[in-house]
Amino acid sequence: MKKIILLLILSCAFTAQAQYGNRNFRNQRQSQIPQPQQEAPEPNFNIKRYIGIVVYDIEKTAKKSSVKLSSKEGKEFSKVLTKYNKNIKDITRINTFLLRSTKDMIDNFQKSSMKSGDFSNQSKVQKTMEENLKPILETLKVEDLKLNTTMKTLLSEKQHKKWIKYNKKIFKTFPEDN
Repeated sequence: MKKIILLLILSCAFTAQAQYGNRNFRNQRQSQIPQPQQEAPEPNFNIKRYIGIVVYDIEKTAKKSSVKLSSKEGKEFSKVLTKYNKNIKDITRINTFLLRSTKDMIDNFQKSSMKSGDFSNQSKVQKTMEENLKPILETLKVEDLKLNTTMKTLLSEKQHKKWIKYNKKIFKTFPEDN
Protein backbone atom coordinates (compact mmCIF):
# COMPACT_ATOMS: atom_id res chain seq x y z
CA MET A 1 0.00 0.00 0.00
CA LYS A 2 2.84 2.37 0.89
CA LYS A 3 4.50 1.64 -2.43
CA ILE A 4 1.35 2.43 -4.40
CA ILE A 5 0.88 5.77 -2.59
CA LEU A 6 4.56 6.67 -3.15
CA LEU A 7 4.27 5.74 -6.82
CA LEU A 8 1.11 7.82 -7.18
CA ILE A 9 2.73 10.89 -5.58
CA LEU A 10 5.84 10.57 -7.75
CA SER A 11 3.84 10.22 -10.95
CA CYS A 12 1.76 13.32 -10.05
CA ALA A 13 4.95 15.25 -9.34
CA PHE A 14 6.53 14.25 -12.65
CA THR A 15 3.37 15.02 -14.59
CA ALA A 16 3.11 18.48 -13.02
CA GLN A 17 6.77 19.17 -13.67
CA ALA A 18 6.44 18.10 -17.30
CA GLN A 19 3.39 20.30 -17.89
CA TYR A 20 4.54 23.44 -16.09
CA GLY A 21 8.20 23.08 -17.05
CA ASN A 22 7.30 23.11 -20.77
CA ARG A 23 5.10 26.17 -20.31
CA ASN A 24 7.98 28.12 -18.75
CA PHE A 25 10.29 27.03 -21.55
CA ARG A 26 7.80 28.21 -24.18
CA ASN A 27 7.45 31.57 -22.44
CA GLN A 28 11.22 32.01 -22.42
CA ARG A 29 11.46 31.24 -26.13
CA GLN A 30 8.66 33.67 -26.98
CA SER A 31 10.19 36.49 -24.94
CA GLN A 32 13.53 36.29 -26.75
CA ILE A 33 14.12 39.02 -29.29
CA PRO A 34 14.66 37.65 -32.77
CA GLN A 35 18.21 38.22 -34.02
CA PRO A 36 18.68 40.19 -37.22
CA GLN A 37 20.44 38.36 -40.02
CA GLN A 38 24.18 38.75 -39.95
CA GLU A 39 25.85 40.51 -42.84
CA ALA A 40 28.21 38.56 -45.02
CA PRO A 41 31.85 39.01 -44.05
CA GLU A 42 34.04 41.34 -46.04
CA PRO A 43 35.94 39.53 -48.81
CA ASN A 44 39.51 38.81 -47.82
CA PHE A 45 41.20 36.73 -50.50
CA ASN A 46 44.40 35.15 -49.19
CA ILE A 47 46.58 35.41 -52.27
CA LYS A 48 49.69 34.02 -50.57
CA ARG A 49 47.84 30.85 -49.67
CA TYR A 50 46.39 30.62 -53.18
CA ILE A 51 49.78 30.66 -54.90
CA GLY A 52 51.50 28.65 -52.18
CA ILE A 53 53.80 31.15 -50.50
CA VAL A 54 54.92 29.69 -47.19
CA VAL A 55 57.58 31.04 -44.88
CA TYR A 56 58.55 28.23 -42.54
CA ASP A 57 58.99 28.50 -38.80
CA ILE A 58 62.15 26.38 -38.61
CA GLU A 59 61.68 25.06 -35.06
CA LYS A 60 58.05 24.08 -35.61
CA THR A 61 58.82 22.51 -38.98
CA ALA A 62 61.70 20.52 -37.49
CA LYS A 63 59.45 19.32 -34.69
CA LYS A 64 56.69 18.27 -37.09
CA SER A 65 59.22 16.49 -39.32
CA SER A 66 60.95 14.75 -36.37
CA VAL A 67 64.29 16.41 -37.05
CA LYS A 68 66.55 17.29 -34.14
CA LEU A 69 68.05 20.73 -34.80
CA SER A 70 71.11 19.95 -32.67
CA SER A 71 72.22 17.13 -34.99
CA LYS A 72 74.26 17.55 -38.18
CA GLU A 73 71.16 16.73 -40.22
CA GLY A 74 69.18 19.31 -38.23
CA LYS A 75 71.70 22.05 -38.86
CA GLU A 76 71.61 21.31 -42.58
CA PHE A 77 67.79 21.25 -42.42
CA SER A 78 67.81 24.64 -40.72
CA LYS A 79 70.24 26.07 -43.27
CA VAL A 80 68.14 24.84 -46.22
CA LEU A 81 64.91 26.29 -44.77
CA THR A 82 66.59 29.59 -43.92
CA LYS A 83 67.83 29.93 -47.50
CA TYR A 84 64.39 28.98 -48.85
CA ASN A 85 62.65 31.51 -46.55
CA LYS A 86 65.04 34.23 -47.71
CA ASN A 87 64.38 33.45 -51.37
CA ILE A 88 60.60 33.41 -50.86
CA LYS A 89 60.69 36.70 -48.97
CA ASP A 90 62.72 38.22 -51.81
CA ILE A 91 60.21 36.97 -54.39
CA THR A 92 57.27 38.40 -52.44
CA ARG A 93 59.07 41.69 -51.83
CA ILE A 94 59.86 42.08 -55.52
CA ASN A 95 56.28 41.25 -56.54
CA THR A 96 54.48 43.10 -53.73
CA PHE A 97 52.74 45.51 -56.07
CA LEU A 98 51.50 42.72 -58.35
CA LEU A 99 50.26 40.64 -55.41
CA ARG A 100 48.49 43.59 -53.80
CA SER A 101 46.84 44.76 -57.02
CA THR A 102 45.62 41.23 -57.80
CA LYS A 103 44.24 40.85 -54.28
CA ASP A 104 42.46 44.20 -54.55
CA MET A 105 41.01 43.24 -57.94
CA ILE A 106 39.58 40.00 -56.54
CA ASP A 107 38.25 41.63 -53.36
CA ASN A 108 36.55 44.38 -55.37
CA PHE A 109 35.00 41.82 -57.71
CA GLN A 110 33.71 39.81 -54.74
CA LYS A 111 32.23 42.91 -53.06
CA SER A 112 30.46 44.08 -56.19
CA SER A 113 29.23 40.58 -57.03
CA MET A 114 27.85 40.07 -53.54
CA LYS A 115 25.96 43.36 -53.72
CA SER A 116 24.56 42.85 -57.20
CA GLY A 117 24.36 39.04 -57.22
CA ASP A 118 25.92 39.00 -60.70
CA PHE A 119 28.84 36.56 -60.97
CA SER A 120 28.97 36.53 -64.78
CA ASN A 121 32.45 38.12 -64.94
CA GLN A 122 33.98 35.56 -62.60
CA SER A 123 35.76 33.58 -65.33
CA LYS A 124 37.21 36.77 -66.80
CA VAL A 125 38.53 37.89 -63.41
CA GLN A 126 39.95 34.44 -62.72
CA LYS A 127 41.70 34.38 -66.10
CA THR A 128 43.19 37.84 -65.46
CA MET A 129 44.38 36.71 -62.04
CA GLU A 130 46.06 33.60 -63.49
CA GLU A 131 47.80 35.70 -66.16
CA ASN A 132 49.02 38.19 -63.55
CA LEU A 133 50.35 35.51 -61.21
CA LYS A 134 51.90 33.19 -63.80
CA PRO A 135 55.47 34.60 -63.54
CA ILE A 136 55.39 34.37 -59.75
CA LEU A 137 54.03 30.82 -59.91
CA GLU A 138 56.85 29.77 -62.23
CA THR A 139 59.57 31.13 -59.94
CA LEU A 140 57.89 29.56 -56.91
CA LYS A 141 57.68 26.24 -58.73
CA VAL A 142 61.43 26.29 -59.32
CA GLU A 143 62.14 27.14 -55.67
CA ASP A 144 59.73 24.46 -54.44
CA LEU A 145 61.33 21.83 -56.66
CA LYS A 146 64.78 22.71 -55.31
CA LEU A 147 63.51 22.55 -51.73
CA ASN A 148 61.71 19.24 -52.23
CA THR A 149 64.69 17.53 -53.89
CA THR A 150 66.99 18.80 -51.15
CA MET A 151 64.62 17.53 -48.46
CA LYS A 152 64.33 14.13 -50.18
CA THR A 153 68.08 13.68 -50.03
CA LEU A 154 68.47 15.17 -46.55
CA LEU A 155 65.65 13.45 -44.67
CA SER A 156 64.97 9.78 -44.11
CA GLU A 157 61.90 8.30 -45.78
CA LYS A 158 59.87 8.45 -42.56
CA GLN A 159 60.89 12.07 -41.90
CA HIS A 160 60.13 12.99 -45.52
CA LYS A 161 56.60 11.58 -45.20
CA LYS A 162 56.11 13.70 -42.08
CA TRP A 163 57.51 16.70 -43.95
CA ILE A 164 55.01 16.20 -46.80
CA LYS A 165 52.16 15.66 -44.30
CA TYR A 166 53.04 18.90 -42.47
CA ASN A 167 53.13 20.80 -45.77
CA LYS A 168 49.71 19.50 -46.75
CA LYS A 169 48.40 20.70 -43.40
CA ILE A 170 49.64 24.24 -44.09
CA PHE A 171 48.24 24.08 -47.66
CA LYS A 172 51.62 23.75 -49.36
CA THR A 173 52.00 21.32 -52.25
CA PHE A 174 55.16 20.56 -54.16
CA PRO A 175 55.23 20.20 -57.94
CA GLU A 176 56.26 16.82 -59.31
CA ASP A 177 59.75 16.74 -60.75
CA ASN A 178 59.93 15.43 -64.31
